[in-house]
Amino acid sequence: MEFRLSEETKLLKDNAGRFLQDRCSSAFLRESVRGETGFSTALWKEMAGLGWLGLIYEERYGGVGGSFFDLCILFEEMGKVLLPTPFFCSAVLSGLLIDEAASETVKKELLPPMIGGERILTLALLDEGGRCDFSDLKMEARKGGDGSFVLTGKRILVPYAHAADEILVCAQIAGPGQNGPTVFRTTGRSQGVKIVSLDTPLTGEKLFAVFYEEAPLSRDDILGVPGRGIDYIEKVLPRAIICKCAEMVGGLARVVEMTVGYVKERRQFGRPLGALQAVQHSCADMQMHLEASRLVTYQAASLLSEGMPCEKEIAMAKAFCSDAYKKCTWSAHQIHGGIGFTEEHDLHFYYKHAKASELAFGDARFHRGRVGEAMGL
Repeated sequence: MEFRLSEETKLLKDNAGRFLQDRCSSAFLRESVRGETGFSTALWKEMAGLGWLGLIYEERYGGVGGSFFDLCILFEEMGKVLLPTPFFCSAVLSGLLIDEAASETVKKELLPPMIGGERILTLALLDEGGRCDFSDLKMEARKGGDGSFVLTGKRILVPYAHAADEILVCAQIAGPGQNGPTVFRTTGRSQGVKIVSLDTPLTGEKLFAVFYEEAPLSRDDILGVPGRGIDYIEKVLPRAIICKCAEMVGGLARVVEMTVGYVKERRQFGRPLGALQAVQHSCADMQMHLEASRLVTYQAASLLSEGMPCEKEIAMAKAFCSDAYKKCTWSAHQIHGGIGFTEEHDLHFYYKHAKASELAFGDARFHRGRVGEAMGL
C-alpha cells in the first residue's frame, strides 16, 4: 500500500508544523504543565480558529469535513511538540462519541461549541484499576420512580476534568426494567459530583479522579440509546488508538531528530560522537523504528478513513508504536548520557510520554494478543 499525501494533506501538515514549532517551545510546554489549567486558553482559541477542533466533523456543525487520515497527520505534528491541550479528550474521544451516539438535536447543541473551542468535554473511561471495565461495569445509575437516576461510582485518570463543561461517563442502569450500560452527560459542578486532582509526575498532564456520590440525573442526561453505551464507546476507541499512535510517531520523530543532531555536534576523543559505529547503528535502528511506526500507523489510519475492517492493523500499530517509542527514547538517553536525564533537557519529556502512551488503551502485550486473535490463533 502506497501512502502519498495529497496536496491538501501536505498543506495541513506543513502549516500545522510551522504553527506548532512557533507557538510550542519547550519553555511553553514547561509553563503550561506547571500552570493551574494545564494548557493555554489563548492557544486553544487559536486552534479552534484554524478549524483543527472540527477537522473531521461535518460542516453543518461548524466542522471542516476533513478525513480521519488528516486528523492523524495533525496528531503526528502535535506529538512532535507534546502539545498540552484537551484536544484529544474533547475533540476526539468525546466529540466522536457524541457524533456516534447522540440525536441530531443533541449534536447541534454540543458539537458547534466544542468545535468552536467554547465548550470543553472529556470522557471518564477508566475504573479504579485503570481499566476499561466493560465486562464488569462498576458505575451504577439506579432508577428512581419518576424516571430520574442516581449515579454512583468512581472514575480515575480523567483528563482535564477540572476544565470540562461536561464529563461523559458510561454507567450500568439498574432498577426496574434494567437497561444496561448507558452513556450519561454530567458536570463537575453538579450535586454529588466531586473532582480530585491526581498527582501525575509522569507527563504533567492534568488528570483527575471523579467521584459520583448519589449524583442526581434525569432522562435528558442520557446520550444515545439506553443500553448501548459500550457499543458506542467501542466504535470510538479504534480511532482514538490510532490518533494516539500518530502522536507517538510525531514524538519519536522528534527524538530521532534530537539524537542525530546531538551526535553530529558532540565531539568525543577528537571526533564527532556520530563517527563511532556503535552510535551509528543505534541511530539507524531508531530511524528504522520511526519509519516502520509511521508506515503501520498510516496503514491503519488509511483503512479507518475508508471505513474498511482493520482490527488487526490497529492492534499492530499500537503494539509496534508502543515498543518502538519506548525503545528509542531509552536509546536516545544512552547516547545523550547524563545530560539527557536533566530537567533542563527536553528528552525526559518524550521518555515519559512514551511510557504513558504505551499504557493508554492497552499496552503492546495486550495488542499482540489482539493481533493473534485476528489471525485466528
